Order: sequence, then C-alpha cells, then structure tokens
Amino acid sequence: MSRNLELSTAYARLILQSGLVGSDELLAGTRLTPDSLSENDYIDWRVLARMFHNLDSALDFPAWAARLGAQFNITSHGPLGFAALSAPTLGEALEVMATLYPARTSAIGVEVEQHGGQYSVRLIDLTGDAEFHRRISELTLKVLESLLSAILGHPVGSNVRIRLACPKPEYAAQLVDCYTAKVVFDADEYTLSIPEAWRKLPSPLYDEAVFRANVIKCREIIAAREQQGSAAAVVRNLLCNHFDRIIARERDALPPPTQEEVAVSIHLTSRTLIRRLKAENISYKEILETLRREYACRLLRDARLTVADVGEIIGYRESANFGRAFSRWFGVSPAAWRRQ
Repeated sequence: MSRNLELSTAYARLILQSGLVGSDELLAGTRLTPDSLSENDYIDWRVLARMFHNLDSALDFPAWAARLGAQFNITSHGPLGFAALSAPTLGEALEVMATLYPARTSAIGVEVEQHGGQYSVRLIDLTGDAEFHRRISELTLKVLESLLSAILGHPVGSNVRIRLACPKPEYAAQLVDCYTAKVVFDADEYTLSIPEAWRKLPSPLYDEAVFRANVIKCREIIAAREQQGSAAAVVRNLLCNHFDRIIARERDALPPPTQEEVAVSIHLTSRTLIRRLKAENISYKEILETLRREYACRLLRDARLTVADVGEIIGYRESANFGRAFSRWFGVSPAAWRRQ
C-alpha cells in the first residue's frame, strides 16, 4: 500500500524563519498559518510546492532554492542529519542520507551508485511535478554539498560534481555561485558525485554512540510510518536496529529475533507476516541473510573487532559457523577477506 508523499513540517517552518518573504505571502493558497504548521509532523508535498511557487513569484533571485539549502543546518534534518554528520566515513554519511531519508520525506527517492570511478547520490522524482522536483533538487543538492564540506573541513571544490537535469537557465551564474562543486547542466538526472576513492575518507566528526543512536531513531520513525506499507522494509529496519544496538553496546550479543518474534513485535501473526513478505517476493530468511552479509563486510573493516566479534554481533556464536557462512557468501574466509 503506498503512502502519501510528504515532507517534515520542519522544512516549511525553516522557510518561514528564513525571512525571504512574509508569512502571509509565503503561505498564500496553502490554507495554513504559522501556528497550524506546528500541529503536524509532516505536510503534503503540494503544500511545499505551493510555497515554492510563492517564492518564485515574490523573489528576484531565481536561485533561491540553492541558497536556501545552505541555510538548512544539521539540526533541521533531525536524527537523519545527526546520523550523517557523525558517520564513520564520507561514504557512509552519504549512504545514511540515501537510505534513511524516508525519516524526513517520502516526496523524493534517493539512490547511490558507482560508475566510472564516481560515487553518486541520485535524486528521483516521485511527484510527477517537474518544477517542484527541480526546486527540491537544487535545495537538496546544496544540503548534501554542505554535509561534505562539514566533514572535509573545507569547501568541496571541482572534484565534486553537481548535475542538474535541466537546460542551462538564465540564472545559471547565480546557481554556479551558490555551489562550490562543479555544476553541470543538461544532465540526465539530478545527482551529486564524488570520486569513488573519497568514500573511505574517515570523518573527523565520527562519534559511534551518536551515529548508532540516530540511525536507530531514523529506522524507528521509518518503521512507524511504513506499518501500512512495505513489510520487508519494516522487518529490515527491526533487524538493523537489533544489530546496531549490539554494536552500540546497548544490549548483549543475542541472536537476531526470529520471524515469530518479529511478527509479534509488529502486531501480526507469523502467517500474516509470511504472506505479506511473499507478496513482495521475499522471505524473512532472505532479509536476514542479506543483512548479515552487509554487516559482516562493514564490521570486518573495523580493526578494533576480531573475526569472532563480528560473527557474534550478527548472530553466530561459533566462529566456525560464521566462517562457513561467510565462505558461502563470498568464496573466502572472513580473515582472508579482511586481508584483501
């Protein structure tokens, strides 16, 4: 079942607080007041689209969306922003933004991909409104650029590319001035790309406790909002939070919850959960196995953990069992994979 396309009300409030135009002019046609914005956590995307239209009409600075993105500091993105800023590496910061964005909005899609020595974050239109997507993309790409700058400790420069899927507009010079990355027009998609080698750059802002706590909070928000949506997404979030709490030492290294335990925790029978997962062409066992592979690779990169530690975190009490599973997944032992 699809959900409404929404965004965190915090973004609308931040635009109000920016002072770009008066509140009456900004909210014209939305049937909202500054007070009513505080009554809900999320608003329909069309409300923000109307606010964008009002900004276009009122301002003589067409690149306002990119400039506005620079004003959205880390607190404006809630636990999503804190998780990204405290991530271990530059790549993981972008991955957080790409995978946990539904904690703040369901009005756009975000994907990451590697191609031609580049690692890219791609923004996907889910609304069917090309003008809204253009403006929200200009804003979001500036947010991502600012995140990179905060981690790097300096402006990103031309090694980072921002590609805009629109013809070069009359205000192109204004847009170029708003970004420190190299701006490319007439692209196929709205993307931000970094050199693939940058993915492994350690973040000086890394804080394990802050990172794990906010990742868990994002997943809890997403799970609560997706109870009527994807059963696979709910199961994945619950299992990820189980592993992350062990890594954060919030609980002992217990085995992952069983399918029956997961079903109980989301108020379903085991049979109903199986049926819903089957409708998405996946099973609980497949989700768990995929996550174990992902976490095994991620944790083996941490020199502070032994191979046995990694196996125990993902639910293998016996190192031999973990070794056999890992060899089945990747064709080499965990120790050999780590050396490579």
